[in-house]
Amino acid sequence: MGRIQLLSIPERLDAYADITGQGVVMAFVDVGFYPHPDLMRPERRIVGYADATRDVPDGNEFFSPQTFGWHGTMTACAAAGNGYRSGGSYRGIASEAGVVLVKAGVDGGRVRGNNVAHAIRFPLRFPKLGVRIMNISLGVGPQDPNFHEVERAVEEVVESGITVFAAAGNTPGEKVAAPGSSPLAITVGGQHDRFSPDVDGERDRHWPSSFGSHREGLQKPDLLAPAIWVPAPMLPGTLTAREAQPLFQLLSVLEELSAEHGFSERNQLSTADERSQIAELMRVLTDRIRKQKYISPDYQHVDGTSFAAPIAASVAAQMLEVAPKLTPADIREGLCSTSEALPDVPAHVQGAGVLRPRAAVDWARAWAKVSR
Repeated sequence: MGRIQLLSIPERLDAYADITGQGVVMAFVDVGFYPHPDLMRPERRIVGYADATRDVPDGNEFFSPQTFGWHGTMTACAAAGNGYRSGGSYRGIASEAGVVLVKAGVDGGRVRGNNVAHAIRFPLRFPKLGVRIMNISLGVGPQDPNFHEVERAVEEVVESGITVFAAAGNTPGEKVAAPGSSPLAITVGGQHDRFSPDVDGERDRHWPSSFGSHREGLQKPDLLAPAIWVPAPMLPGTLTAREAQPLFQLLSVLEELSAEHGFSERNQLSTADERSQIAELMRVLTDRIRKQKYISPDYQHVDGTSFAAPIAASVAAQMLEVAPKLTPADIREGLCSTSEALPDVPAHVQGAGVLRPRAAVDWARAWAKVSR
């Protein structure tokens, strides 16, 4: 009771379990980050950290959980977390990939295009890091004076051999913002799949997300990936994480009491009022756990294309593991040609359709054989 059972993303998408992004370095651009145990234990996989808002990153800020760091931490772990705090249950598809974290920050409550462009270009300044994939789960609208500069930054890194993934956004009918608006970005919209706890029947659905482009003749998004019920670790030390721990602990105690009332000699004389109180407490705790989207003392489920994009990026890491010579154009072709279109959903809303990890990796293997 109170515990929502979710499949890990690899299980949910039937991804190859033995291909985990080994030897591939992924960069993540977001508002902020924290070096979560899912990225640091049992081996440290964070190979670089940068802050686009200042010349020298603040190490104390990075290693201390900050409220602005939850989003980036969750996006990185959705792709490359190994589920350390869950005993491996909630790992991402690229659970052995190297990770570079680049903070774009906020200024006055807004993400600034100049900082995003600077963050995107970070791997160009440090090519020895070997970044092959970049995920960007934030957006800069056309009203930002550096909107086109963000798009140019995407073009530069893609031309250098880095495949860029971007979240489409979460507003149906609203055109995709930068960097997802770039023709060279692989822009990912949302899917609500049959393995989500709240889906009836056996048909995947489109999760309402942004679509359309500011450029005439350009279609966005390029494909879809899960954007709901995605397991991700909470930021340690935050109020959210501090609430989840005692809620699950108390619920566990009450569940034991409830079970004991059913057959224990010691409690066989428990009153109806006592049993009612226990049941009511359990109901209140369960409601709170579900409202807060807690799935364990350390993990929540999260929604949005912010998490669909890194899931697609993690499949690209699998593709590069089996075929290291793939270019960004090859990866785009492999992902899109193996995607599966949703019936009754217009092409301009879903792009090539739903991500199919196993088929994409098979495509990469076949490509590698032909390209020897």
